[in-house]
Amino acid sequence: MHCCNLLALKARENGIDLITDAPQDLPVMTGDPRAFKQIVLNLVANAIKFTERGGQVTVVAAVSGSQLTLRISDTGVGIAPDDLKRIGAPFFQAGKTYQRRHEGTGLGLSIVNGLVALHLGELTVQSRLGEGTAVTVKLPLVYTPPQVKAPESKIATLMPVLRQESQDQPQDQAQDQLQDKRQDQPALVKKSA
Repeated sequence: MHCCNLLALKARENGIDLITDAPQDLPVMTGDPRAFKQIVLNLVANAIKFTERGGQVTVVAAVSGSQLTLRISDTGVGIAPDDLKRIGAPFFQAGKTYQRRHEGTGLGLSIVNGLVALHLGELTVQSRLGEGTAVTVKLPLVYTPPQVKAPESKIATLMPVLRQESQDQPQDQAQDQLQDKRQDQPALVKKSA
């Protein structure tokens, strides 16, 4: 919950209560720790950004079976049902632009969505306009990257046959012998990976 400590000042400046509920003995995950930190930072920062002064952001972490469940909920502005269908798409920002009071690129949740997918996890968003939003992320405690077989390269590399001219032979005779050797040998082709 180190990520929440990083955002506690921002929450306090905005007049928002940031509540964390996580057991002290959470197991260590085997995924990318930077990705996990980015997921938490983006989700908690969004919750703080879209919650009004006097509101509350709650971060709960728990282990269920072989998964870590992280739930970030807020009492913020919420997301309209039509926008909820598109939430997480790159550059999409919920709410009409003339109502927008918050800056951003619309990439935060898209990045979270991608990082969760890369870790073979799942992300769900529930929200009601004017009541708040809850984002739940489930990640495997033991991340096993999928075994992807590298595609066989279709690129062929031609290797030139080097001329081996003898100093003793006349130039024409050496070229005739080289020409005879080329006709007897198949073309050398090497596949590169």
